[in-house]
Amino acid sequence: MTSEGTTAAPVSGPRVHDIGAGGTVVIVADANDVRIQGVDGTEARVVAPADGVGIATEAQPGRFSVRTVRYLGTDRTGFVGLRLGSREFGFPLGFRASESIEIEVPRDARVEIGSASGEVALRDVRGGTVVRTASGDVSIKGAGGTISVNVASGDVSVIGTEPVSLDVHSVSGDVRARAPKFDRVAIETISGDAELAGSYEPGPSHRISTVSGDVELAVSGGLTLEVKTVSGDVDCHHPDRREGDGRRRPLVIGDGAARLAVRSMSGDVEVRATPSGPPTPARPAPLAPPISPAVSSAPTRAPSAPGGDAPATLAILEALSRGEIDVSEAERRLGPADAPPGAAPHA
Repeated sequence: MTSEGTTAAPVSGPRVHDIGAGGTVVIVADANDVRIQGVDGTEARVVAPADGVGIATEAQPGRFSVRTVRYLGTDRTGFVGLRLGSREFGFPLGFRASESIEIEVPRDARVEIGSASGEVALRDVRGGTVVRTASGDVSIKGAGGTISVNVASGDVSVIGTEPVSLDVHSVSGDVRARAPKFDRVAIETISGDAELAGSYEPGPSHRISTVSGDVELAVSGGLTLEVKTVSGDVDCHHPDRREGDGRRRPLVIGDGAARLAVRSMSGDVEVRATPSGPPTPARPAPLAPPISPAVSSAPTRAPSAPGGDAPATLAILEALSRGEIDVSEAERRLGPADAPPGAAPHA
């Protein structure tokens, strides 16, 4: 007795495949942890599980695919048997191949991983990485090239030894990345924090969008920072700050050659130098735009939820968290950060 996605016996296939220079390795896992190690050469190799139980592989020119499969086993899978008279019925309860799937790949390989809930860890892979997971953490070290991660609740950590192009979408997980240079940055998160350290390539449009998460930037090199936030603070204690406050006037660090846009509803933005830069001076108070004498006597507006209509504001934020609208649309509906008190959100 078998069902879709279930095989009557353990399945395997070739455990080693020469994918050539710049080949692709694809891994599709159920609830297993996935660990990828970059090695010299052009061969991709399944290291664990050692016996290949519950693993199906497929070898093609320049491509090696590995996936988990359910099977009807007796000691390595959840399987319930029911006997009625002379008839037997079997019900597979799930897949139990191994605690983790471990694969060695060439350092210049492109790796694509799809995982339901297991953790994903890659080391020394610089040919580009794509990861899609629901709740597992993602750790990428010794990275280079283009890195794309989609995760619901897991944290994302990236350490690049070469320039990287980073594209991360997260609901509640934190995003932390460090690299010599970011060729491109596109980060979007709902409640997770974003922490980046490195320099930015001039030319591309770098952006970070968050609803309630904080943004921390350790900057080396020149950067022009534009921040749009409803209620968050902007705090800069970078020694090479030239001008601006990040909100009404762009914050310019060094020559300001690269440009980064940060959008946030309530998260704070902090800018400092990277650890390898000059010593960081004492932290000043958060930046604020100058107050002209004409408005200095006006009543101070206490921090509050964006917009004056609380139910409407809540509805907009809930739509954002469900993915029905993006951060830009939510910001448009909530209105500008300096809207007068009592102003209702836009329809």
